[in-house]
Amino acid sequence: MTSKTYEWQAVRSLPQELPVAQLRTVHLSKLLDGDAAESRNLLNACKTDGFFYLDIQNIDDNLLQVVDAMFQFDRELYDLPDEEKMAYDVDKLSELKLNGYKPVGRNFGGLAGQKDGFETYAIPKDGIMDLNGQGSFVRPPVVDKYMNTLKSFVRFVNTATTTIMETISVSLELPEGVGLLDYHRPNVPSPDIIRLLKYHAQDIRERGALHTPHTDLGSLTFLFTRQPGLQILAPNSNEWTWVEPREDCAIVNLGDMMALLTNDYLRSCLHRVAPLPGQAMPNRYSFAYLVRAENRTPMTGLNSPLIPVKEQEEVLTSDDWIKKKFGVLRLDSRKKGQDWVLTGQDKVLPV
Repeated sequence: MTSKTYEWQAVRSLPQELPVAQLRTVHLSKLLDGDAAESRNLLNACKTDGFFYLDIQNIDDNLLQVVDAMFQFDRELYDLPDEEKMAYDVDKLSELKLNGYKPVGRNFGGLAGQKDGFETYAIPKDGIMDLNGQGSFVRPPVVDKYMNTLKSFVRFVNTATTTIMETISVSLELPEGVGLLDYHRPNVPSPDIIRLLKYHAQDIRERGALHTPHTDLGSLTFLFTRQPGLQILAPNSNEWTWVEPREDCAIVNLGDMMALLTNDYLRSCLHRVAPLPGQAMPNRYSFAYLVRAENRTPMTGLNSPLIPVKEQEEVLTSDDWIKKKFGVLRLDSRKKGQDWVLTGQDKVLPV
């Protein structure tokens, strides 16, 4: 089976007239080899855009087949009847939204009625890898069908996360024992999840962002998509640019937790999903792995000569930040004046 097996998996390019994000490409194989130039490339990407392409070629002969299988899983899961998916309502199964289904329209978004236009399904890392006996988590049978694929995908992300965290920690001159990896240990329970997404088709007359602009609440997001639609607003920029899907690459972005742990020395970046200008929005499928700091991690700057000192009135833990973020993402619990939570720190929510 090759990465060209399924017809929906061809990478679709953006129209030439659109402004395209000029993101750096970081090669995971070079980071694994300890390449100094690639380490600098990674740090610069994290300091400027907070987004980069991660080239995953030459890592594992089976990795691209695993990615293909994940796309097939995504389709099969969303082919389930709505009533079956709602039997696994994420708001009922997990306080931190780590396991289960979110229907379209539950979050704050850019469509009519301030609603979102996408479904999500979260699967907990701790359940997939049976950490602390959590392997019996509630799930539909299709998850078991793809459990070996899910385990392989988690192992790949663990390798990539370990490499990225260790590389950045060396670049930041963090003391031994308090590096980034010490708060993101792959074999320790954490609120990491795999998230599968389906963005719903839009008629060309129904324009609007299916996502509201937001930063991710975690540390790293590994996104896989072969359809355009993702936009970013880079730090210190006022222009939305489009992220072009690339074959054999994950799109990686830093989230709020990395910004908080480095007092904004490393950047989280606003992003959203929207229809291409002049085109109807098709059904759009993607999946992501969301790396998050262990639950009791204090969200404050680490001790580094490069990280600026910043006074904080309140230091939240990782799980506190997750709860706070979902409080403004959910439409029914949203409070006025808290866009700063949605957008990460002091960023202004753009139009």
